[in-house]
Order: sequence, then structure tokens, then C-alpha cells
Amino acid sequence: MQIPKFLIKFSLNIFPPLLFNRIVLKEISDDYMEMKVVLRRAFFNINFHKTIFGGSIFSACDPYFPTMYYHIFSRKRRKLIIWLKAAEIKYLKPADSSLRLHFKIRENEVQIIEDDLNKKGKAEIWHTVKAVNKKGIICAQARMQIYLRDDKQNKNLGF
Repeated sequence: MQIPKFLIKFSLNIFPPLLFNRIVLKEISDDYMEMKVVLRRAFFNINFHKTIFGGSIFSACDPYFPTMYYHIFSRKRRKLIIWLKAAEIKYLKPADSSLRLHFKIRENEVQIIEDDLNKKGKAEIWHTVKAVNKKGIICAQARMQIYLRDDKQNKNLGF
């Protein structure tokens, strides 16, 4: 059963760690290959220098790629276990305004994962996302490793 996009958006936007950090999912593409997120600069997420805390920026990077993959493969009627396995972030400039993040998965990346799942029962892929301020300056760049495992083949796989 496919979950409606508005319900996914609503659920993520009221999820307390995202809500209190002022992280808002603005858009989901029809094929779940893209999500657009805004991290609003607000009293709850600024430091003494009046810039956004690094932890808030990192939180804005966390749940979206796994969520996208879950729904991409759900549409293909494939049940997977998906989580963020590793992440690293580089803070390039102080975030003195709200930030935009654009999460995008390419069709060839989905195909590579599908091939790995069919051969090995699991797959891992790295993605990068940039946090861009209102002036178009990249304030942070995160790399995230997504782990996907076929739920049917979970015996004998390990992590």
C-alpha cells in the first residue's frame, strides 16, 4: 500500500527532532526521486553567533535519502530494510540565514542498487547534499551512506 505524499510530508514535518529544529520538507516529486527541504533559521536553532547550529544542519540531512529509497522500492513492490549507515559533514560557511537542501536520486543509482540487491541481497550507496543559504552560498556539504537490504533475504546476511 502506497502512503500518500501529503501524509509523508505531514509526518516528517511534525516529527519532533525536525519540527523543533525548524526543518521543513517542502516538496516531494511524484516518483520520490527528489525532495526539497528548508532549514529555517530561528531562535531554537541558533548559537551565540546567531548562526544555525551545526547539529541542526546535520539533522536536516539525515532522514530524506532513506525515506526516498523506501518509497521508490515500495512502488516497485519490494520491501527493504533501509537506514543511514554513515555520514560526514563539512561546514564551509556560517549559516546566517535559512538553508535550502535538495535531495536527488538518479535512475541509474536505483538500477545499480537493484542489481546489487538481486545479486547480494544488500546494497550501499553514497549521496551528497548541499545546504545553501539565501544568497546561494554553500554553507555545508554532507555525504551520506545509505544501506539497503532485502527483507526476504535477511537470514545469513549480517550487517
